[in-house]
Amino acid sequence: MTSLFRGVFETMNGISSLVLSFLSVPTIAWRNRSLLLMLSRRNVESRYKGSVLGLVWSFVQPLLMMTVYTIVFGVFFGATWPGEIGRNPWAFPVLALCGMSTFSIFSESVSACCGEILGNPNYVKKVLFPLELLPFSRVLATVALNLTWFVLLFFGAVFLLGRISFTMLLLPVMLVPLILFTLGISFFVSSLSVYLRDTQHLVSVVIQVLFFLTPIFYSLEGIEPRAATILSMSPLAYVVETIRAVFIYGQMPNWHQFGMVTTVCFVVMQLGFVWFEKTKKGFADVI
Repeated sequence: MTSLFRGVFETMNGISSLVLSFLSVPTIAWRNRSLLLMLSRRNVESRYKGSVLGLVWSFVQPLLMMTVYTIVFGVFFGATWPGEIGRNPWAFPVLALCGMSTFSIFSESVSACCGEILGNPNYVKKVLFPLELLPFSRVLATVALNLTWFVLLFFGAVFLLGRISFTMLLLPVMLVPLILFTLGISFFVSSLSVYLRDTQHLVSVVIQVLFFLTPIFYSLEGIEPRAATILSMSPLAYVVETIRAVFIYGQMPNWHQFGMVTTVCFVVMQLGFVWFEKTKKGFADVI
C-alpha cells in the first residue's frame, strides 16, 4: 500500500512539474512584463538609431525588397501565380510580399538572437536577471517592426487586388504559431551561440535554404504534389499559406489543422526554453 501511494505521489508530482514547465514561459513573461517591454522598446529604438530616415526604413525596406524580387522572379523568370488571381498583374508582388512579411519575422528574429547573449555580457553576470527575456524581447521587437510589412500588404491587397474581407482580422491569430515557433528556435540558437561561435554562420545558411523551401514566391498548389506534401510539413510553410489564404483570398482557416500546428509550435517553444534553462548556468563561465 505504501509503495502504491508513493507511486501515485510521484506520478502526480511529475504531472504538476510538467504543467508548471509548460506555463513557465508565459509566467516569466508576465512577472517581468515591464522589463520585457522596456527591452523590446530598446531593441526597436536601436534598430535604426543614428540613421537619417529612422523608422521610415521599416517601410522603405519591404518596398525595395518586393521590387527587387518581383523584377527577378516576375520579370526575368516570368513567374506567375496559379488560379484566377494570377491574371492580375499585381498579384505576384502582393502575394510575394505576404510571404516575405511572414518569413522576415522568423529570419530576423533568429539571426539577431544568435548574438543576443554574447552582446549583453553585463546581464549574464547579474545573478537575478532573467536571461530568458533577452531572446523573448528580441522576437517581440522584430514582430513590432515587421507590422509595417503587413500595413503595406493591406494597402496592396485592397488597392491593387481589390481584396478586402473580414478574415483579415484573423491575422493576429494566424501569427501565433509563427511567434511560438520563432521563439523556440530563438531560445535554442541564442544559447548555442554562446558555446559554439560558428552558430551564426550556420544559421545564416539554414535561413537561406528555408527561404527558398518556404512558399514565398510560389504557391504549393503550383508545384509537384509530392514536393508540395514534403514542404507543407514545415510550420513556416503552413503559416505563410494560411496567412495568404486568410488575408488575400478571404478564406477561413482549417481550425483543426491550425490547432495541431499551433500545438507543435508550442512544443518547439517549450523545448527551446528547456534547452535555454539547462545551458544558461554556464554562460558566465564561457563569456
